[in-house]
Amino acid sequence: MKTFKTGKAGILLMIAMALFTTSCTRKTVTPDYPTMIAHRGCWLKGLVPENSVEAVRMAKRFGYTGIECDVHYTKDSVMVILHDKTLNRTARRAADYGKLEQPVKLSDLTFEELRRDYVLASSDPSLRTPIPTLTELLSACKENGITPMLHSSLPESYRVAQEMFGDEWICFHGSDSLHKLVRTFSNCLTLLDPGADKSAESAIERLNRIGGRAGISTMKKELLTQPYCQALRQAGYEVQASIFPCPHEAQATRNGVSILLTDFSLMPNSKFKPWDVWESEHTTMLPQEKIEKKWAESIDYGGLTLELDFKGTVEVRLNNENIYTLTREDYGQDCVGLRFHHSVPSFQIEAKDSTDLKYVKSNVYKF
Repeated sequence: MKTFKTGKAGILLMIAMALFTTSCTRKTVTPDYPTMIAHRGCWLKGLVPENSVEAVRMAKRFGYTGIECDVHYTKDSVMVILHDKTLNRTARRAADYGKLEQPVKLSDLTFEELRRDYVLASSDPSLRTPIPTLTELLSACKENGITPMLHSSLPESYRVAQEMFGDEWICFHGSDSLHKLVRTFSNCLTLLDPGADKSAESAIERLNRIGGRAGISTMKKELLTQPYCQALRQAGYEVQASIFPCPHEAQATRNGVSILLTDFSLMPNSKFKPWDVWESEHTTMLPQEKIEKKWAESIDYGGLTLELDFKGTVEVRLNNENIYTLTREDYGQDCVGLRFHHSVPSFQIEAKDSTDLKYVKSNVYKF
């Protein structure tokens, strides 16, 4: 058997080949995607009611980590799940499924009256269920492996969550005193509202006083700058963007929020194998040039995510519905996504100036 020795020229050739191979292979960097929490559960417009047991089941189906819910008392102090002070927007008469023409306040109804006379609104008769109690919704969360986030001013509701979940639930409220009360019996994650104070240092001081697992949650998109998010996360605290509209949730994700409380967004989910994947690499796009993809079939319960690594400015459309304008002066990654039902998934990327698109990947999910 012959033995071949590698001289200097051979070594140089091997190094050059290795460098060439590396330069042609896209470096895969796993992005730090935020935890996805479904706002009022994973409701689907006209079909799955918000703050319902079915919205909890849908949250599991779509891959959300948790759900947010709103807790209030009936007239006789039974804790139920409802966002509004009145039933008019989300409920109908149980007897004939008629709309509620006059204001019907939850606080004016006993629990018996609430369960007897009203159901949640849905195009599916099987989902026209009674407004759930706190215990019913938390039981659904437990059965489906979903973390509940309680938006509540009722201390009793927090004690019920602690009894059922130990420390694995989330307290979501603007009152520091309520968070401090919770901390006397739970080390759950507590998220407070920083209000109008734009100082990260002030938010960190408030969180330090609460102690334990904590963070902030805000609906103010201008507050969650990259330095603000970095300061809180480096201090060990969570940062939640609370129901940001499109396109602002994409900027919050870029700026480094750790939790996205959302009505529509999705991120790539390792728990689910995509139904279909579309990828492209190394494309230079001229202004107004487009990349478009539309799938052939409608999906009953679906998700669409789009990952981009680019430099320049692009307008991205998902299902011709959510529209994002994304700009990067240097190469960087962005990801946008949405959940949908009874729709044909599609995306469009249009260059607004000369854009170098290193990489684009779209995942389509069937849930």
